[in-house]
Amino acid sequence: MMQASATVSDLQVLDSFHGRDTFALVVGAPVWLAWRCAGRQVAAGWYEADDLAAAIALARADLPEVPHPDALEICVTHDWEHVTPEALATSFPNSLRGLVGMEILSGGKLTRVAPTRAIATNRAPFREIERLAKLKRVTPEAYARTARIRRFSADQFLLLIPEDRCIRLWRGGQVQPAETVDAPLLQQTVEGLIGWMWRNLHPDGRMTYKYWPSRGAESKADNTIRQFMATVALGRVAMRSGSAEDASGAQASLAYNLDRFYAEEDGLGMIIFEGKAKLGAMALAALAILEFREAGLIEPAGYEAVFTALCAGIFHLWQENGAFRTFLKPPDRNDNQNFYPGEALLFLATLHRKTRDPDLARRCMTSFRYYRDWHLADPNPAFVPWHSQACVMLWEDLGAPELAEFVFSRNDWILHMQQWSGRLQPDFQGRFYNPERPDFGPPHASSTGVYMEGLADAWRLAHRLGDDARAERYATALRRGLRAIRQLQFRDRKVDGFYISRPEMVMGGLRTETYNNEIRVDNVQHCLMALLKLDRDADFNWSGGV
Repeated sequence: MMQASATVSDLQVLDSFHGRDTFALVVGAPVWLAWRCAGRQVAAGWYEADDLAAAIALARADLPEVPHPDALEICVTHDWEHVTPEALATSFPNSLRGLVGMEILSGGKLTRVAPTRAIATNRAPFREIERLAKLKRVTPEAYARTARIRRFSADQFLLLIPEDRCIRLWRGGQVQPAETVDAPLLQQTVEGLIGWMWRNLHPDGRMTYKYWPSRGAESKADNTIRQFMATVALGRVAMRSGSAEDASGAQASLAYNLDRFYAEEDGLGMIIFEGKAKLGAMALAALAILEFREAGLIEPAGYEAVFTALCAGIFHLWQENGAFRTFLKPPDRNDNQNFYPGEALLFLATLHRKTRDPDLARRCMTSFRYYRDWHLADPNPAFVPWHSQACVMLWEDLGAPELAEFVFSRNDWILHMQQWSGRLQPDFQGRFYNPERPDFGPPHASSTGVYMEGLADAWRLAHRLGDDARAERYATALRRGLRAIRQLQFRDRKVDGFYISRPEMVMGGLRTETYNNEIRVDNVQHCLMALLKLDRDADFNWSGGV
């Protein structure tokens, strides 16, 4: 684990800025100084001097007359070491991105990437080798063999000029302490997530799918499953607030997505995009309509023709052995079995709660048993949260003990995915990721969020059954998960958002990881829906610690 250096203090940096201190710099260890105004970099460079005050004076001389900076980003470097081409991958892993920097010397040209610059530009240092290699028309490996590459650590600071305040940074932000996890933190986090959702809902009902904070630009990519999940989330937010404005926004989201993505063939409704009609998207669109009806956001028979056709499409993909085909188009595709059937089963469980149809209960239990056996033959954690939510709902309505047994078995297993102690970077604590099983996927905000959605329902089930020890284990994991979510949240425009040029599109949103600031709507939506479950349950224990 990287340790923060105590070489220079925030007070010494502030004194150096005002010329009151002559903190000596190590010879050959340059300082990165970047002036910013409203998030935009206006001047930056590497400076070598006898002391920090002199380095800042040199940087100040390079400032343009306008605009006047409001912040100074500082990296005081130390612990420089040579890196061989063979050691590049282990010397610059994602876990150290934003904590270490890179220096490249090749053909007399010197290039340096400061840790804070890697965060502010959202570019891994290794990307610089790829860029330089491309200019020379050689492979990155060949380029690295002819270059001298060094790694360095740095004390990172942000000096807020109007406030005359200096803040020590960790990976371009600040670590959310574990001891701050409590009910008020939940409320702050939820309100930030909700704020991001509404600010990224466009007037026509379109939701921002993916946003790049460093560029200040929106991606043109899209995903129907994640868009309809966002619609479901907006409906739950509107139901929570009771606000007419929130209801109107949720209605606009549903109308936009159905208008853009809904199609029908031979009485089968589908959600289609780029030639693909996925079971998961169909199920989540139908779930949105059903939940909107139940919440009074639309009429009890709102979108009746669409809803009936979507149900027909979902049942068309259901098979008598309980399995689902996962694509209506193309009809020969049947992958994503760890995801789409769980989404469909959650919709069917919700529909059963409304209709109490015995045949629908039979279908649900048949699918539960089929996928229980399918999953246990080759377990994958991505399967667990969707099926957990469906199974808890079915247990509440049908009472079959095997449903509870499966939920507990799988969520006990999921707990081992959560990282907390050991040689772990402090800003990683609480996330769900198994480095020994990369096939289970990389660490990702949406993964942490969806695992917590399932765990929240599993906690409710354990609490209801009086399984106090298990309920507390789940509660501990959920409290730890809140710390991880808060860590990923853009929460202070002046500090962790120091490089953001369009804060209205960013603040309250969730980075994909601490070292990857890309915001995707499902990062926000999954975590929000998990935390809303805790928000509405007065029995959840916030005093149990982490």
